This record gives sequence, C-alpha cells and structure tokens, in this order.
Amino acid sequence: MSTLRIWILASRPKTLPISIGPTLLGTLLAFNEGFLNLFLFCMTLSTALGIQICANFANDYFDFIKGSDTKERKGPTRVTGAGLVSLPTMRKALYISFGITALLGCYLVWHGGLIMAFLVAVSLLCAALYTAGPFPLAYIGLGDLFVFVFFGPVAVTGAYFLQTHHFSWDPALLGIGAGALSITPLAVNNIRDHAEDLIANKKTLVVRFGKRFGQLEYIGCILTGALIPFLFCKDRPFCLLSIAFLIPAFFMVRTLFTYSDPRDLNKVLAKTGQVLSIYYLLFCIGWAIS
Repeated sequence: MSTLRIWILASRPKTLPISIGPTLLGTLLAFNEGFLNLFLFCMTLSTALGIQICANFANDYFDFIKGSDTKERKGPTRVTGAGLVSLPTMRKALYISFGITALLGCYLVWHGGLIMAFLVAVSLLCAALYTAGPFPLAYIGLGDLFVFVFFGPVAVTGAYFLQTHHFSWDPALLGIGAGALSITPLAVNNIRDHAEDLIANKKTLVVRFGKRFGQLEYIGCILTGALIPFLFCKDRPFCLLSIAFLIPAFFMVRTLFTYSDPRDLNKVLAKTGQVLSIYYLLFCIGWAIS
C-alpha cells in the first residue's frame, strides 16, 4: 500500500461528510442573506476537515495504545493497529495535523474574533480528548455528545457567523439536524465494536445501554435530520427534497436490525456517509431553487 493511500485510509474519507455538510449549510444560509467570502468558506471547510481528521488520527493512535484495536477488530483497517504506521510516526502525524489545523483556525480567528478563538480552541481540545487523557470522551460515553455539538450547532452556526458576523436561530436549528445525523456513523461503529469495547472498558452508550439502544439511536438521529427541513418548508418548500434520503436510509436501518455478522455493518458505515451526503446535497439544492 502506498504512503498516500495509507494516510487517506487513516483520515477515514467515508466519514468526512460529517464536517463538510454542516459547513455547507452555514455558508448557504449566509449566502441567502447576501454574504459570501469564497476564500473564507474554503478556510472554514479546511479547518472543519482538519478538526475531524485530527480526531480520527488521535482515535487511531490512542485506541491502539488503550487496547481497543486488536487483531479481533471487525471494523475498517486502522493504520496503527494494522502495523501500516508505527506509533512514533502516528504521533508525529498527530502533532503535524493539529499544528496545521491550528494555523488554519488562526485565519478564522482573525475574521471571527474571540468567539471563534474559543470555538476553535475547544474543538481542537475535544478532538484530542476524544480518545486521549485520563477521561477520554469516547470511553466514558460522551463521544456522541461531542460529535453532536461540534459537528452540528457549532459547525453550522460557526460557518454562518464567520460570513455574516451575527447569529441567527436558523443555523442553530439546522445544526441540530446536522448534529443528529453526524452521530449515525458513530452509532454504527459502537454497535459493531460492542464486544471489543466491552473488553477494553470503553464505555460507549452502546456498551452502557445495549445494542438495541444503538439501533434506536440511529433511527432517532435519522428521523431528527428528516424533521428539520419541515421547519423551513413554509418559505423554502423545496428543502423537503432532502427527506428523500430516507429511502436509502431505510435499507441501512434494515441491515442494522437484521445483520448476523458485525462485519456486515462496515457496509452500513460506508453507506451511511453516502446517505448524509445525499441529505446535504438535496437540502442545498432545495434551498437554492426555492
């Protein structure tokens, strides 16, 4: 496997709609009000992607150290656990990725001031503490909350604020839907890895409350995302196009309840990323043509 392919694998590209979608939504709302700085949008998107990739790298590194990633792992390949990247190399990658993302964030701080400085700093801190430190968020059942907040209301409202320099309820409402949808890949991961997480004392919500909770969480997050467009349909009726994502999502839910081998959920994980992309794409198109 080439070096480039290894690092692409480590960044988990199939999950990146989690950071891309909310940034698009916030910028779309700002554009509707007559605000659009394309370079600022690119920097916002790059910073959001950087935060997610930092979290993914940290997850790859610290899960291996803490014993969550073993030879019995059923999920997609983790580059550290698979021996594709050594621990010292991954540690350097962590420093580099956090450093680059912090530099990108400085541009956002220059435009957004102290509020943005706080958001960028806390986002990077939580990306590290997701699996690092004595009380990592993912190991005490707070991973879902982190994903909801920072890849939902914070991401959408932050992208909107950077363009407009004021706050509004609309991006906050959209952020609730985006945050809920961002949890869905995490729910799939936690259901699939239930047995390994239990052994490693990784107390995800699925470990705490059972697989049925994870399945219902997935459905609840999908339905929350589907309900949000109805809040805007009076003025933007074509936003309802986005609920067409429920069609492919139905097949993901069916597999989630009927799978026999946890490895079958790897396809659900990949398809969930595609389902999120469909949702964001259709919402943006519907908003633009309304």
